[in-house]
Amino acid sequence: MRRRTLLSAAGMVGAGLVGVCGLGVGTRRAVARAAYPSRALRMIVPFSPATSIGINARLLQPQLERVLGQSVELQFVQGGGGLSGHLLGIEADADGYTLTMVSSSLTAQPWLSRASVAAPDDFAFIGRVTCLPSVLLVRADSPYQSLADLVAAVRAAPGSLTTGTLIGWWPAALAQALLNLRAAIMPRVVSSFYSGSELVVALSQGQIDYAVAGMGDLGPSLDGLRLRALAVTGRTQALPVVPSFGEQGWDVTLGWWRGLAVPVDTPDDTVVRLAVALQEALESPALHADFGRNGLSVDPLDGPAFRQFVMDEYRTVGGLFSAMGLNVRGTKPT
Repeated sequence: MRRRTLLSAAGMVGAGLVGVCGLGVGTRRAVARAAYPSRALRMIVPFSPATSIGINARLLQPQLERVLGQSVELQFVQGGGGLSGHLLGIEADADGYTLTMVSSSLTAQPWLSRASVAAPDDFAFIGRVTCLPSVLLVRADSPYQSLADLVAAVRAAPGSLTTGTLIGWWPAALAQALLNLRAAIMPRVVSSFYSGSELVVALSQGQIDYAVAGMGDLGPSLDGLRLRALAVTGRTQALPVVPSFGEQGWDVTLGWWRGLAVPVDTPDDTVVRLAVALQEALESPALHADFGRNGLSVDPLDGPAFRQFVMDEYRTVGGLFSAMGLNVRGTKPT
């Protein structure tokens, strides 16, 4: 599959604009490109409207419509933890009129299924929208004041400290498994939970000693839950004094990200137009305010940086699953 960069694409856009000044077929093609978008767009959202990613899409929609000058229809596609929506996204016409709000499930599913799934190389990336961290939590009365304290305790008595995990390989579950692997620790998993909010409640009620959950599962206040955060997979203004895993010596960065992508063969000048539109939409003060009220953050990356971010995580998750004996694709990615 062909690789693309926005730098080369920008050159194509420039050449197209020069062509407008010329004559004949080249002129008509350049004008056609400049007219994009000339009709409504569709955004595939691989989850339901009530989910965090659904809220992400609904808040972004009016800002994209404002910038592009066209309506953006949202198509919510449930099934397979994002698999159905991502597959529909890569099978769409590569004309720039169908976007997909891709999510972190894109980096896990290909390693777990031999069936047809969407992989990062099937998309051209427009840009990242948000990235909510995973958070390692203990109760407020826990004796562990830092990640180092917790790791040392688990190492000293493997299986003595209890934790829970999420059913399905969501980012928080991946982050916890990666910490176990890289820190060489072995907690005792006493229960599995269908949602991060259930996991957080179990921790606050003393059913487990610690947990890794999504930032969106914590509600408005850790104080109300009588919990303390020891580490986050990425620095966040919501918990400004909590250091990241990386800052404490462990390379664990798996969080809940979302961004926009189109089928890989979409014309480069169209990808550039969409990337510029997304950047402008994400600069809107109204969008920042709406995101904040809904527990979301604006964490933009341009297309090339977003693609690198996704590919790095894709390789990390593949390596994790290989180490755990779960990688059905056979070998650790290089």
